[in-house]
Amino acid sequence: RAQKEQIAAEALRQLQPGQTIFLDGSTTSLVFSRQIAKNLRGLTLVTHSALACLEFAQGKENTVVSLGGQFDPSSACFVGATAEEAARRFFPDSAFFSTKGFLPEEGTFESTIATFRIKQILAEQAARVVLLVDHSKFGQRALCKVLETEQIDEVITDAGASASDVAVLEQRGLTVRVASEFAHPASAVVHTS
Repeated sequence: RAQKEQIAAEALRQLQPGQTIFLDGSTTSLVFSRQIAKNLRGLTLVTHSALACLEFAQGKENTVVSLGGQFDPSSACFVGATAEEAARRFFPDSAFFSTKGFLPEEGTFESTIATFRIKQILAEQAARVVLLVDHSKFGQRALCKVLETEQIDEVITDAGASASDVAVLEQRGLTVRVASEFAHPASAVVHTS
């Protein structure tokens, strides 16, 4: 939990009012949604996560767009052909994803088949793809591969990530940000009036 809070606080520093972002339904994205709602106004969120909608909407001056579709109770996300078709209409400034497993040489892996196609669609259409991943996900595989490492622009992780994993990512041209345990979400946020 502490690492997810730190990662979300670091990600929050990358946002400015007026941006459109996509968030997946991961627990890290939910923590991020909560921090955005408390600290930043003037964003538009596109998501397939019912829980992210509820968290993000607490920031009354933010806009929430849900992809809709069939509700998957196991992930609390909207999935299926309708959600995928809706996803193709959006071109966010940044797409923030987390993952079940991450191999820096290969990419991200998921266990939930129903949600990974939406991640693939938004990764293709976003101006920037940011992976929010705590150190415990490195070196892990799951049922299916979702994103190639080359599709990711930036990785935000915690101090537990190994120097060798960080070096692999940087050699591949990715920006890597290591969240500080002292990061406070409100300290670097621009508010609109």
